[in-house]
Amino acid sequence: MPEFPEVHTVIEVLKDLSLGKTIKRVDVLRAKNVTGDTSKLVGKTIKSFSQIGKFIVFHLSENVVLISHLRMEGKYFSRKESEPYKKHDIAALVFTDGNSLVYNDTRKFGILEISNEKDYLNEPPLNKVGPNPFEMNDASRLVKAFRNKSIPIKTALLDQSVMSGLGNIYVDEVLFDCEIHPETPAKLVNEDQLEDVLKASKSILNDAIKQGGSTIKSYHPKEGVSGNFQVSLKVYGKKDLSCPRCGHHLRKIFVGGRGTTYCPNCQKNPAIKHVIAITGPIGSGKSTCLNIFKKLGYNCLSADEITHNLYKEKSVQNGIKKFIPELKIKNGDIDRDFLRKYLLDNPNKKPRLEKYVHSLVSEVIIDEIKKSKKDVVMEVPLLFESHLDDFADEIIYVDIANNVQKERLKLRDKNFDETLLINNSFNLKNKEKATCIILNNGNIADLEKNIKLIYGK
Repeated sequence: MPEFPEVHTVIEVLKDLSLGKTIKRVDVLRAKNVTGDTSKLVGKTIKSFSQIGKFIVFHLSENVVLISHLRMEGKYFSRKESEPYKKHDIAALVFTDGNSLVYNDTRKFGILEISNEKDYLNEPPLNKVGPNPFEMNDASRLVKAFRNKSIPIKTALLDQSVMSGLGNIYVDEVLFDCEIHPETPAKLVNEDQLEDVLKASKSILNDAIKQGGSTIKSYHPKEGVSGNFQVSLKVYGKKDLSCPRCGHHLRKIFVGGRGTTYCPNCQKNPAIKHVIAITGPIGSGKSTCLNIFKKLGYNCLSADEITHNLYKEKSVQNGIKKFIPELKIKNGDIDRDFLRKYLLDNPNKKPRLEKYVHSLVSEVIIDEIKKSKKDVVMEVPLLFESHLDDFADEIIYVDIANNVQKERLKLRDKNFDETLLINNSFNLKNKEKATCIILNNGNIADLEKNIKLIYGK
């Protein structure tokens, strides 16, 4: 949807196409998109344009006003009066000079509404539109509006009745600029941060206006012309690319049903408790570490335990059978011995299984993290592959010497060679991403001593 910079740019184009022209007639091709008596436009001259949030306002002679909202796909085209109308044309202002201003809308969501100078600001749809950032001297309006709001700050900033002009693209950019997590409850964003939000909104919108807006998918201010600000966007539409500030991969989530891109490292949610992630190769002692943290009073989550529980669910079993139809069920649970041997014989199925299971495990863990009243420790062997590192404030890598690893695996696993083969997918380079490395070559008492030394307080 065109936002403040795009609407501003369209208005500049409309000035060139129609300012000072007199309307000879109005052709309405789709009545559902037009409200009011169009005959009031006939004989009137377009004198000026103004912008209210994302709305375009045509100011005509004799105090007549035409209000337009482009919604998702609305565009204005200049054509000769003699040209036939096209499939998605909605309405046309036919001028006395033989030219027409045609409103075209593929999605047919846009509106055209006739009003007058006396009433247009006091009636729907403009009576509930808040001031745009350039009309606000400080953030006091935001502070007052968000004081008791538990909704995510992104959703709050999309509310055009509080502050108008920001849509999905520019809210993502503003929140990234201010290092605010998009899911942060609005009431937890303090006054200083909201002042930063207002300042960033003005700066980013101003830069976008200078570059003609952002052409992401279908926005074109003029036929054959695109905006250029999309090349300056830092996060929007850049899922999985590196953060321009810290280098961490950018993540896409949905907030209030809107696709949202942010940096998990730069933008932390203060409503979520501190999260420690444990990872490392098989047999390194990750589960033992988790149990030690449990004794220290942390809320502990095990990805392996969650996976075991998910494997007992019928819906999960049926989901896996879609790409492993040979899957065997034993006493209501997935036969692990069969699955292990199957993956060794069919390694091409392992990424598909991991992707499917990762998404389910991630849902459970993320839900637990968000509702936890205590600091969280999660033990996730494939932490980075599942992108659960996005939720970690710090990462413990439990390391182990190869000879010690082999001895421990022999004691607990009859299928030692198979276990090592399955563990081959573990990426040792992930050790570089850890904030703490614990070498676990000794006994449990030594491990517990090390953990209490670092995390006991």
